[in-house]
Amino acid sequence: MTPVDRVLRYSHPSYVVAFDGGDRGQDALSWAAVFARSLDVTLDVVSVVKTDDPFGGPYPPVGDVTGLITAQAESWLAEAVAQLPDDVELRTHVRTAGSVPEGLLDAAAEFGASAVVVGAGGGAIPFGVGPAARALLHSAPLPVMLVPRREPPAGIDQLYVAVGTRQGAPTVLEEAWEAAARTGLPLHVVSLVELDENAGADREAVATVQHLVDDVASRSRGVDVTVEMGRGRTMAEAVGSINWAAGGLLLLGSSRLAQGRQTFLGPTAARILRHVPVPVVVVPRGDS
Repeated sequence: MTPVDRVLRYSHPSYVVAFDGGDRGQDALSWAAVFARSLDVTLDVVSVVKTDDPFGGPYPPVGDVTGLITAQAESWLAEAVAQLPDDVELRTHVRTAGSVPEGLLDAAAEFGASAVVVGAGGGAIPFGVGPAARALLHSAPLPVMLVPRREPPAGIDQLYVAVGTRQGAPTVLEEAWEAAARTGLPLHVVSLVELDENAGADREAVATVQHLVDDVASRSRGVDVTVEMGRGRTMAEAVGSINWAAGGLLLLGSSRLAQGRQTFLGPTAARILRHVPVPVVVVPRGDS
Protein backbone atom coordinates (compact mmCIF):
# COMPACT_ATOMS: atom_id res chain seq x y z
CA MET A 1 0.00 0.00 0.00
CA THR A 2 1.22 3.52 -0.71
CA PRO A 3 1.45 5.75 2.38
CA VAL A 4 0.48 9.37 2.43
CA ASP A 5 3.84 11.13 2.31
CA ARG A 6 4.67 14.73 3.17
CA VAL A 7 8.35 14.01 3.74
CA LEU A 8 11.07 14.91 1.25
CA ARG A 9 13.88 13.86 3.57
CA TYR A 10 14.21 11.97 6.83
CA SER A 11 17.31 13.60 8.26
CA HIS A 12 15.57 14.39 11.58
CA PRO A 13 14.66 11.97 14.36
CA SER A 14 11.23 10.40 13.88
CA TYR A 15 8.41 9.46 16.25
CA VAL A 16 5.96 6.64 15.63
CA VAL A 17 2.44 7.86 16.44
CA ALA A 18 -0.28 5.36 17.40
CA PHE A 19 -3.51 6.19 15.56
CA ASP A 20 -6.73 4.18 15.85
CA GLY A 21 -9.39 6.62 14.64
CA GLY A 22 -10.73 7.13 18.17
CA ASP A 23 -10.20 9.83 20.78
CA ARG A 24 -6.85 8.47 21.95
CA GLY A 25 -5.57 8.34 18.39
CA GLN A 26 -6.70 11.90 17.73
CA ASP A 27 -5.01 13.06 20.94
CA ALA A 28 -1.76 11.30 19.99
CA LEU A 29 -1.78 12.87 16.52
CA SER A 30 -2.59 16.39 17.74
CA TRP A 31 0.16 16.34 20.35
CA ALA A 32 2.62 14.67 17.97
CA ALA A 33 2.17 17.56 15.55
CA VAL A 34 3.20 19.94 18.36
CA PHE A 35 6.22 17.74 19.16
CA ALA A 36 7.20 17.71 15.48
CA ARG A 37 7.21 21.50 15.24
CA SER A 38 8.81 22.14 18.65
CA LEU A 39 11.37 19.35 18.82
CA ASP A 40 12.33 19.16 15.13
CA VAL A 41 11.16 15.60 14.52
CA THR A 42 9.25 13.88 11.73
CA LEU A 43 6.26 11.59 12.24
CA ASP A 44 5.39 8.07 11.14
CA VAL A 45 1.67 7.80 11.89
CA VAL A 46 0.79 4.11 12.23
CA SER A 47 -2.62 2.44 12.38
CA VAL A 48 -2.39 -1.22 13.39
CA VAL A 49 -4.99 -3.71 12.14
CA LYS A 50 -4.97 -6.84 14.26
CA THR A 51 -4.68 -10.06 12.29
CA ASP A 52 -7.46 -12.61 12.58
CA ASP A 53 -7.12 -15.23 15.29
CA PRO A 54 -7.42 -18.63 13.54
CA PHE A 55 -8.82 -20.12 16.77
CA GLY A 56 -11.36 -17.35 17.40
CA GLY A 57 -13.21 -16.67 14.17
CA PRO A 58 -16.27 -14.39 14.08
CA TYR A 59 -19.73 -15.81 14.56
CA PRO A 60 -21.60 -16.04 12.33
CA PRO A 61 -18.67 -16.60 9.93
CA VAL A 62 -18.19 -13.64 7.59
CA GLY A 63 -14.80 -14.44 6.06
CA ASP A 64 -11.62 -12.41 6.26
CA VAL A 65 -12.51 -8.74 6.79
CA THR A 66 -8.91 -7.51 7.13
CA GLY A 67 -9.09 -5.79 3.74
CA LEU A 68 -12.20 -3.84 4.70
CA ILE A 69 -10.73 -2.79 8.04
CA THR A 70 -7.48 -1.76 6.36
CA ALA A 71 -9.35 0.39 3.84
CA GLN A 72 -11.27 2.05 6.69
CA ALA A 73 -8.02 2.70 8.60
CA GLU A 74 -6.45 4.30 5.51
CA SER A 75 -9.48 6.55 5.13
CA TRP A 76 -9.35 7.62 8.79
CA LEU A 77 -5.64 8.34 8.51
CA ALA A 78 -6.00 10.45 5.37
CA GLU A 79 -8.83 12.46 6.94
CA ALA A 80 -6.96 13.01 10.21
CA VAL A 81 -3.60 14.11 8.78
CA ALA A 82 -5.33 16.49 6.36
CA GLN A 83 -6.24 18.60 9.41
CA LEU A 84 -2.60 19.07 10.47
CA PRO A 85 -0.45 22.08 9.55
CA ASP A 86 1.34 21.75 6.22
CA ASP A 87 4.78 22.17 7.79
CA VAL A 88 4.47 18.93 9.81
CA GLU A 89 6.55 16.29 8.02
CA LEU A 90 4.90 12.88 8.19
CA ARG A 91 4.15 9.57 6.57
CA THR A 92 1.17 7.33 7.24
CA HIS A 93 1.14 3.55 7.41
CA VAL A 94 -1.40 0.80 8.00
CA ARG A 95 0.14 -2.35 9.42
CA THR A 96 -1.21 -5.76 10.37
CA ALA A 97 0.04 -7.44 13.53
CA GLY A 98 -1.07 -9.79 16.26
CA SER A 99 -1.50 -6.84 18.64
CA VAL A 100 -1.33 -3.06 18.55
CA PRO A 101 1.87 -2.83 20.69
CA GLU A 102 3.55 -5.44 18.48
CA GLY A 103 2.68 -3.51 15.32
CA LEU A 104 3.88 -0.20 16.79
CA LEU A 105 7.19 -1.61 18.01
CA ASP A 106 7.82 -3.37 14.69
CA ALA A 107 7.22 -0.07 12.90
CA ALA A 108 9.48 1.79 15.33
CA ALA A 109 12.29 -0.71 14.71
CA GLU A 110 11.84 -0.49 10.94
CA PHE A 111 11.90 3.32 10.87
CA GLY A 112 14.58 3.73 13.52
CA ALA A 113 12.17 5.83 15.57
CA SER A 114 13.28 7.74 18.64
CA ALA A 115 9.98 7.33 20.52
CA VAL A 116 6.40 6.06 20.33
CA VAL A 117 3.58 8.55 20.95
CA VAL A 118 0.38 7.14 22.48
CA GLY A 119 -2.83 8.84 23.54
CA ALA A 120 -3.54 8.04 27.17
CA GLY A 121 -6.40 10.33 28.08
CA GLY A 122 -9.65 9.17 29.58
CA GLY A 123 -11.78 9.44 32.67
CA ALA A 124 -11.53 12.16 35.30
CA ILE A 125 -7.71 12.15 35.46
CA PRO A 126 -5.33 13.39 32.75
CA PHE A 127 -4.00 9.91 32.01
CA GLY A 128 -6.20 6.84 31.79
CA VAL A 129 -3.72 4.28 30.46
CA GLY A 130 -5.33 1.81 28.05
CA PRO A 131 -4.19 -1.75 27.26
CA ALA A 132 -1.88 -0.81 24.37
CA ALA A 133 -0.17 1.97 26.31
CA ARG A 134 0.15 -0.27 29.38
CA ALA A 135 1.85 -2.99 27.34
CA LEU A 136 4.29 -0.49 25.84
CA LEU A 137 5.08 0.96 29.26
CA HIS A 138 6.25 -2.45 30.43
CA SER A 139 8.21 -3.68 27.42
CA ALA A 140 9.25 -0.98 24.96
CA PRO A 141 12.95 -0.70 24.03
CA LEU A 142 12.55 3.04 23.30
CA PRO A 143 10.89 5.98 25.08
CA VAL A 144 7.08 5.99 25.26
CA MET A 145 5.40 9.40 25.11
CA LEU A 146 1.96 9.56 26.75
CA VAL A 147 -0.24 12.56 26.07
CA PRO A 148 -3.14 13.78 28.22
CA ARG A 149 -6.72 14.31 27.10
CA ARG A 150 -6.63 18.06 26.60
CA GLU A 151 -6.02 20.54 23.82
CA PRO A 152 -2.27 20.75 23.17
CA PRO A 153 -0.49 24.11 23.44
CA ALA A 154 1.05 25.92 20.49
CA GLY A 155 4.46 24.47 21.33
CA ILE A 156 6.71 22.75 23.87
CA ASP A 157 8.75 25.35 25.75
CA GLN A 158 9.78 23.64 29.00
CA LEU A 159 11.33 20.27 29.82
CA TYR A 160 10.85 18.65 33.22
CA VAL A 161 12.52 15.58 34.65
CA ALA A 162 11.42 13.79 37.80
CA VAL A 163 14.43 12.61 39.78
CA GLY A 164 14.45 10.46 42.89
CA THR A 165 17.28 9.40 45.15
CA ARG A 166 17.35 5.73 44.19
CA GLN A 167 19.56 3.91 41.70
CA GLY A 168 18.77 4.87 38.10
CA ALA A 169 18.14 8.57 38.70
CA PRO A 170 21.30 9.65 36.80
CA THR A 171 20.12 7.81 33.67
CA VAL A 172 16.88 9.76 33.19
CA LEU A 173 18.62 12.99 34.24
CA GLU A 174 21.28 12.52 31.59
CA GLU A 175 18.59 11.78 28.98
CA ALA A 176 16.76 14.96 29.96
CA TRP A 177 19.97 16.98 29.93
CA GLU A 178 20.79 15.77 26.41
CA ALA A 179 17.24 16.63 25.26
CA ALA A 180 17.55 20.13 26.71
CA ALA A 181 20.94 20.65 25.08
CA ARG A 182 19.63 19.41 21.72
CA THR A 183 16.46 21.51 21.72
CA GLY A 184 17.68 24.57 23.59
CA LEU A 185 14.75 24.30 26.02
CA PRO A 186 15.14 25.06 29.73
CA LEU A 187 15.24 22.06 32.06
CA HIS A 188 13.42 22.00 35.40
CA VAL A 189 14.48 19.14 37.68
CA VAL A 190 11.76 18.14 40.15
CA SER A 191 11.77 15.65 42.98
CA LEU A 192 8.33 14.78 44.31
CA VAL A 193 8.23 13.90 48.00
CA GLU A 194 5.31 12.66 50.09
CA LEU A 195 5.65 13.87 53.70
CA ASP A 196 3.53 12.81 56.65
CA GLU A 197 2.59 15.42 59.23
CA ASN A 198 5.46 14.36 61.52
CA ALA A 199 8.16 14.49 58.85
CA GLY A 200 11.03 16.85 59.41
CA ALA A 201 13.11 18.83 56.96
CA ASP A 202 14.13 16.85 53.88
CA ARG A 203 17.54 18.52 53.48
CA GLU A 204 19.25 15.23 52.71
CA ALA A 205 16.91 14.54 49.79
CA VAL A 206 17.44 18.06 48.44
CA ALA A 207 21.22 17.68 48.74
CA THR A 208 21.14 14.30 46.97
CA VAL A 209 19.16 15.65 44.02
CA GLN A 210 21.38 18.73 43.77
CA HIS A 211 24.46 16.50 43.80
CA LEU A 212 23.05 14.48 40.88
CA VAL A 213 22.39 17.67 38.93
CA ASP A 214 25.87 19.04 39.63
CA ASP A 215 27.49 15.76 38.60
CA VAL A 216 25.70 15.66 35.24
CA ALA A 217 26.37 19.37 34.70
CA SER A 218 30.09 18.82 35.17
CA ARG A 219 30.13 16.33 32.30
CA SER A 220 27.63 17.93 29.92
CA ARG A 221 27.10 20.96 27.75
CA GLY A 222 25.59 24.05 29.29
CA VAL A 223 21.85 23.88 29.94
CA ASP A 224 19.49 26.38 31.56
CA VAL A 225 18.53 24.29 34.60
CA THR A 226 16.55 24.85 37.80
CA VAL A 227 15.78 22.45 40.67
CA GLU A 228 12.64 22.20 42.81
CA MET A 229 11.27 19.87 45.47
CA GLY A 230 7.55 19.17 45.21
CA ARG A 231 6.11 18.32 48.62
CA GLY A 232 2.75 17.13 49.89
CA ARG A 233 0.99 14.66 52.16
CA THR A 234 0.05 12.69 49.03
CA MET A 235 1.51 12.37 45.56
CA ALA A 236 -1.41 14.43 44.24
CA GLU A 237 -0.42 17.28 46.59
CA ALA A 238 3.28 16.92 45.73
CA VAL A 239 2.54 17.08 42.00
CA GLY A 240 0.13 19.97 42.56
CA SER A 241 2.81 21.98 44.38
CA ILE A 242 4.72 22.33 41.09
CA ASN A 243 3.71 25.19 38.78
CA TRP A 244 3.59 23.15 35.56
CA ALA A 245 3.95 25.14 32.34
CA ALA A 246 1.19 24.56 29.79
CA GLY A 247 3.90 23.79 27.22
CA GLY A 248 5.78 21.41 29.49
CA LEU A 249 7.02 17.87 28.82
CA LEU A 250 8.02 15.55 31.69
CA LEU A 251 10.59 12.75 31.52
CA LEU A 252 10.21 9.82 33.92
CA GLY A 253 12.66 6.97 34.43
CA SER A 254 11.78 3.29 34.37
CA SER A 255 11.74 1.03 37.42
CA ARG A 256 14.75 -1.03 38.47
CA LEU A 257 12.56 -4.03 37.56
CA ALA A 258 12.95 -3.21 33.86
CA GLN A 259 14.81 -5.80 31.81
CA GLY A 260 17.88 -4.18 30.24
CA ARG A 261 17.10 -1.32 27.85
CA GLN A 262 13.34 -1.49 28.28
CA THR A 263 10.61 0.57 29.86
CA PHE A 264 8.89 -0.53 33.04
CA LEU A 265 6.52 1.85 34.82
CA GLY A 266 7.19 1.55 38.54
CA PRO A 267 4.62 2.27 41.28
CA THR A 268 5.93 5.76 42.10
CA ALA A 269 6.01 6.78 38.43
CA ALA A 270 2.50 5.37 37.98
CA ARG A 271 1.20 7.54 40.84
CA ILE A 272 2.91 10.61 39.35
CA LEU A 273 1.31 9.81 36.01
CA ARG A 274 -2.18 9.88 37.54
CA HIS A 275 -1.85 13.54 38.50
CA VAL A 276 0.64 15.36 36.28
CA PRO A 277 -1.05 17.68 33.72
CA VAL A 278 1.63 17.61 31.00
CA PRO A 279 2.72 14.93 28.50
CA VAL A 280 5.04 12.29 29.94
CA VAL A 281 7.99 10.47 28.38
CA VAL A 282 8.85 7.17 30.07
CA VAL A 283 12.52 6.46 29.38
CA PRO A 284 13.91 2.89 29.22
CA ARG A 285 16.19 1.75 31.98
CA GLY A 286 19.92 2.17 31.37
CA ASP A 287 22.29 -0.72 30.81
CA SER A 288 23.68 -0.62 34.32
